Amino acid sequence: MIRRAGFVGRFLLIFALLAGLGWLTAAPRGYAAALRGTASLTSPLVNGWTLEERAAPAGGQEIFFRHGNDQLRLALGLEQLALGLLPLLSLLGATQGLGARGLAARAAIGAAALFALDLLIVLVYPWLVVDPNPVTDILGTFLGLLTFVGGPVILWFALTYHQLRGVWQLERRPPRR
Repeated sequence: MIRRAGFVGRFLLIFALLAGLGWLTAAPRGYAAALRGTASLTSPLVNGWTLEERAAPAGGQEIFFRHGNDQLRLALGLEQLALGLLPLLSLLGATQGLGARGLAARAAIGAAALFALDLLIVLVYPWLVVDPNPVTDILGTFLGLLTFVGGPVILWFALTYHQLRGVWQLERRPPRR
């Protein structure tokens, strides 16, 4: 019980520190810029739509997909997609036994994997929105849940399997006699 309480306490402390650092450093804005740049390069190849950034009526920027004369406003907030990093990095930071190098390596791998997942969501967005139907609604909901909830936990589990297999009772036990 004490180990669990310690893990939860470390998780919450790291989460709060990362949220504060993200606000102070505007890291989500940098994540969004990297995601927008990567999507701008890959979108025409993957889905045939180009990405354009336009000035929004209330200030700021809006992103549009363009395909010929068709255009589609991206209703996703790219900065909000960066929020998936908070639980992942907090879970990794709260996991004992990783060491500084192990934590840094797992954080880099996890961040890259979440970035790839976010990029996938941006790239399939036109297919999900242009011709909505029950399948695209379900797929869109699933991808959204995967980005914000499932992705960070699944990645944490995969990246810390070796350290946590005893906690999850996934160790191979000798057969009973």
